[in-house]
Amino acid sequence: MFKYKLFFFAVLFSAIVNAQNISVAGVPNGLLLAQNTLINQCEFIRLPENSFQLESHRNSLLGNHFQFVQYHQNIPVYGATFKVNISNGQSVLSVFNNFQVITQKLSVPNAQDALPDANLTWFKQDNEWILVQRKLIKNNLGEATEQLLAIANQQILLERILDLNVAKDTLVRTKVFYPDPLTSAQKSYGENGLYKNNNGNDSPELTAELKDKFVNLSYENDSFFARSPYVIIRDLESPTQTVLKTKSANFNFTRSASQFRELNTLFHIEHFRTYLSQIGLPFTGMQPILVDPSAYSGQDQSRFSYSIDDPALYFGTGGVPDAEDADVILHEYTHYLNYFIAPNSVNGIERLAVEEANCDFMACMYSKAISTFNWRRIFNWDGFNEFWGGRDGNSAARYPTDVSSDFYRTSLIWSSMLNDISEDIGRDVLTKLLFQSVYSYANNMSMQQAVNLLVQADSALYNYANLSKMRVRLEERGFSVTGLPNQSKGDLGVNVLNSAAFAEGLSSLKIESKLGEKLRYTLCNIQGYVMQESDALLTQIEIKPNSLPSGMYFITISNEKGQLHSVRVVLNR
Repeated sequence: MFKYKLFFFAVLFSAIVNAQNISVAGVPNGLLLAQNTLINQCEFIRLPENSFQLESHRNSLLGNHFQFVQYHQNIPVYGATFKVNISNGQSVLSVFNNFQVITQKLSVPNAQDALPDANLTWFKQDNEWILVQRKLIKNNLGEATEQLLAIANQQILLERILDLNVAKDTLVRTKVFYPDPLTSAQKSYGENGLYKNNNGNDSPELTAELKDKFVNLSYENDSFFARSPYVIIRDLESPTQTVLKTKSANFNFTRSASQFRELNTLFHIEHFRTYLSQIGLPFTGMQPILVDPSAYSGQDQSRFSYSIDDPALYFGTGGVPDAEDADVILHEYTHYLNYFIAPNSVNGIERLAVEEANCDFMACMYSKAISTFNWRRIFNWDGFNEFWGGRDGNSAARYPTDVSSDFYRTSLIWSSMLNDISEDIGRDVLTKLLFQSVYSYANNMSMQQAVNLLVQADSALYNYANLSKMRVRLEERGFSVTGLPNQSKGDLGVNVLNSAAFAEGLSSLKIESKLGEKLRYTLCNIQGYVMQESDALLTQIEIKPNSLPSGMYFITISNEKGQLHSVRVVLNR
């Protein structure tokens, strides 16, 4: 039998990187449009006393994001920012206008001369603009506070703590299964009459598999709380449990305590998110998710739900408690990651099968990174026992022969194929390709269409460096790999040479014109910062990997006629 991991999902849009989303000669694409948007919405900024400056620019797969600050008489206006988000297709996605309307020249007091080195800013008090001094002070813990002081008498007009975390995070030592007791012991469930659930009670062999690990907990008012930058533990549904809140620094719980499931969940999600950040997938903007590790009315089920105001994960305690198995934790959490980048996009049998398979694959990769023992078994502590049979990530199922109305069974085609591909191109690369392709997922999508998006992601991120290896695995499973675009597509014809060896840091990337023209180039990192650029026209562009850190790069190439071409490359050494 298949255990049905319940979930609720919700659609974003395709955000595959557009080839024109590049800085040219160090100027981010979209900056002119962002500036014009600001000027059109803030006519008063045209006055000679007023001005603005670009404070920050970020480049994402979606487009470019600009934040400007307002100045009056070359002095910043406190709290006055203007944020513009520009799509890859050069349209305004959204605007957040916090500029202050100033239509006349404000009076600058003579006191300014007495404070030549003061950090001055314009501040509106009682509907009147005054010039104040801005100070930053730190306590002995390094926590910063901002103060606005009256110039004349140094009276504090405003004080603000510069700390986005109301509750402080503290690293504590705890006990977890890593990733589960069967994997770390390299045993099968029930082997020699041991390694069983025992109605959730402790046993010497299971306690022996508890590993010392560190996890972040919130610390506030002399107490520790079960929440981290990624997870907030809540008692959301039965069975009712008392969520961890303690002044004690002892967190060595065994599996018979509900607090063990709380800390085990906190640790594995934080460990997974740390890995994703390390490979360039920070999932910026995601809020901590609510988690109930003792839920589902005691049933042997788990789910990700967004059907309430706040998305949440629920882990059942029937059979082997789900929150004891990192496979279950990572599977359900991956549903949340997918929802964050592609909500409302999971209708249809094959689309649901791909969803489940992607989550199973992330669980397999997480466990394999810890131990290769039975790594293709999905839920090997929670399943493969008297409660349910788990899932097999080593299936020989093929497309479309083994597609059925049971999307969990159909998912084995996709998850087993991904596990195969990971053996050829590695966890890091395939994880990035998979999440990039998810941005484009849609309702009623077929598995073949998911294959097309995976290949498209390899084009966008790696310039097809992994296609030859992936093609073998895709075709083994019955999928077709056809209709591939020309990788040198663009207004300016160029040949891109040696991208695969460059990606591994082995030798230089070379770019040359198909027509023998001389070229210039600018190389930017994913944040849009210029890392290299040519001072003169070149007959061949050569970029050496040893001078660059690992990451994704965008290269803008131009000829003497001003024609442009863009290339994405990845350095993955």
